[in-house]
Amino acid sequence: MFERVIGQKKAKQILSSAVRKDCLSHAYLFTGIHGIGKTTMAKELAMVLNCETKKGCGECSSCRRIKQEIYPDVRIIRPDGPTIKIDEIRSLCDFIAMSSYEGRVKVGIICRAEKMREEAANSLLKTLEEPPKDSLLILTAENQYAVLPTIISRVQKIDCQRLETDEIVDYLQKEGQSPSDALKLAEYSGGSLGKALELRDSQEMQEIFQNVNLVIERLNQLKPHEIIEISAKMGKDRLLAFKFLEILSDVLRTKSFQKDFSTVFGKQYSVTQLALVLEFIEELKLYIEGYGNAQLALESLFIRICRL
Repeated sequence: MFERVIGQKKAKQILSSAVRKDCLSHAYLFTGIHGIGKTTMAKELAMVLNCETKKGCGECSSCRRIKQEIYPDVRIIRPDGPTIKIDEIRSLCDFIAMSSYEGRVKVGIICRAEKMREEAANSLLKTLEEPPKDSLLILTAENQYAVLPTIISRVQKIDCQRLETDEIVDYLQKEGQSPSDALKLAEYSGGSLGKALELRDSQEMQEIFQNVNLVIERLNQLKPHEIIEISAKMGKDRLLAFKFLEILSDVLRTKSFQKDFSTVFGKQYSVTQLALVLEFIEELKLYIEGYGNAQLALESLFIRICRL
């Protein structure tokens, strides 16, 4: 049960125990950063509840169709643009209220539930308060604090954790990545397998990866024109600069917890100094979100790091 979900030991224990004891909640909220398996776990739970072997085998017709998102008794909603609209939630509530076509449990999955417009979230309340028989709602959220309190009070919340570096490395090596590349991707992912795969597969993310790597390893040895060049490349638009800062921040956090941590940016930095860098990165992310000049933000970051 839940063998295909990487990590998340505590969450899997909670759900496995509830399934075995036949005491599942009528609704769950899985919270945690992007790319750690929240939607995968939701689909796995739907498989367990509708599997022909009742184990979530992943091989029977029901499991395969749930995995492919074509099973008639499981519906998944994702944001349409920046939000999830009220019509989508109303349609899901009508779907949940209907009798099953062929499965044992109707399952509705709402990904990024914090993206529901307020009227959409409110339209879900009646279904949460009076859940139809043999139905289950699963919500996922990267930012639980953006989910309406009235929703949170009506679901069982399960916090999903960042993955361990070893868990991501193991997965990437099974996918054919070399040990050294797998380790670097894992360290740069911030505990998110999804981000590690993006770094591996997306051309834009690979460019970010290369520049973060250059900054992490050699910033203090770079010449001024090289620093300006990196700032210009990564600061050519705000979204790119924001992603660069997010990955840089994730790498620094990972490195600060390593027992053999010593050198970063091409020289010795203390954990206290790294904390100051992380604080400044967060300030710059807010600045960039507020339409600040991304290139100047990155240049100021690099200068400040070199002066510490």
